[in-house]
This record gives sequence, C-alpha cells and structure tokens, in this order.
Amino acid sequence: MTSLTDVARPVKPLPELLESLRSHGLRRGVDPGPMVAANPLPTGQPGLDAALRSGGWPRGSLALLDAPTGGGATSLALGSLAACQSAGGLVAWLDPAGRFDPATAVRLGVSLEWLLVVRPAHPVEAVELAGWLARSRLIDLLVLDLADAPPRSGSSRDLDRGLGRLADLLLRAGGVGLLLGRGVASQATGVRVALHRLAWLAVGQDLVGQQVEATVTRHRWALAGGRAELDLWFGEGRRIDPLLRSAATPREVVPAAERPALRIISA
Repeated sequence: MTSLTDVARPVKPLPELLESLRSHGLRRGVDPGPMVAANPLPTGQPGLDAALRSGGWPRGSLALLDAPTGGGATSLALGSLAACQSAGGLVAWLDPAGRFDPATAVRLGVSLEWLLVVRPAHPVEAVELAGWLARSRLIDLLVLDLADAPPRSGSSRDLDRGLGRLADLLLRAGGVGLLLGRGVASQATGVRVALHRLAWLAVGQDLVGQQVEATVTRHRWALAGGRAELDLWFGEGRRIDPLLRSAATPREVVPAAERPALRIISA
C-alpha cells in the first residue's frame, strides 16, 4: 500500500525542492502559449471541458470547485491531476488538513512519482506556498485543499488577500490552481464550478461512485452557464474499471441522515 511517506520523500524545504527540480532540467510539459486562455489544461472530464467553453481549465486561472463534503470535488481534482500528468505536466497538492489519500490518488490515475505534496500548517501558509509554486513556473496544475483546514486567528482577511495575490501570480505565470473548500471563495476566483449530486452509482449493493451535475457559475474568459453530467468513481472502483462503467446503474440520492460514513470515500 502506498503511504504518504512514499509521496513526500525526499523531505526538503520548498525553495530547495524547487531549485532541485530546476537543476534536473524539469520544465513545463505544456507550453502556456501567448494567451492565457490558450492551451487549457484538461479537467479529465470531456463533458466538463465542453461546458467550460474553453476546452478545459484556462491557463492563468484560480478555479473554485464548489461542492459539499462528499460532493465529488476531490475526485474531480484528482482526475484533473491525472489528465494533466498524461499531457506531460507537473502537478502539486497543498494539504493543510492532512486529507490527501495517496492510495485513492493512485487508483484514480495519479502518478505519485511526479506529484508534489505539501503539508502547510494552516490555510494562509498554504496560499503563500501556492504562490511560491506559481512563481516557480514549474507547476502546471496545483490543488489547494482548504476544506477542514485548521484556522488561524485573524486569518480570514489574510486568506482573502493571499488568494488575490495567488490569482495574479497564476495569471502571470500561466499555471492553474484548483481551490477546494466551501466558505473560502473569493472574488479572486476566475472560474467557479458548482457540483450537485444527482445519484449514486452502484454495482449490486455496493456504491462505487456518484453521478453529479457540474454547472459553470462563473468564467472570466468564456460564457458561464454551461452544464455537464459527470460520473465520478470512488478510488477502489478503478480496480474493476473495465466492468464498472457498464455494470454501474444510477441509484436515488440517499438522504444525509441515512448515508453510511464508510461510503463517502471521495471528499
């Protein structure tokens, strides 16, 4: 089983780690191009790529995945990381709450060898470190997971300012940031995608995923309002993927009070 220790080695200060990447000649796998909206990064979901009307996550954007806990935001973010890696890009996950599960990431197609996982102490530090990564121009796609992150006194105003600076840095550098966590939305986000569960996906009695509706509620570089229905699979479902898509059937959404916690595998 893959552990976070495997993901995090070697443990180095972030500036030293970035310098190490530079010294090994690692550069962007996908050229940002002359325009921010050009050469978008794939979301991993063709339907969402079309709904965004920019062909994917637009370069230079800070995008909010707006979903309740268990609503599929983490699964969608992991799928985007995997798609970016497949296109030759470098990716990172900032994880102040310690929620990142490397085993699930692997099963959803992420290569841990080319994933940088950073564990900041609190959300404000996470945003600052995301800025370091954006300025390095080495990272194509970073995920900033602020859901359930430990707060810091007076951090709300600092967080807002930090997100604004991060959005500016991403815009100049041509990277993409995905923001997870309700209540941390900022005017800085140029793209917002709301996720609403339509049904569970089940094989027999086992829940193996969920069907969600993704709505583009804000888009700085294209027309908002696009919608797409997405099938998001739980991590362990990837092992029976050849059978899963044909065998899984939609099931009515289970009321929150009846939902077994064990079934909520994707945060």
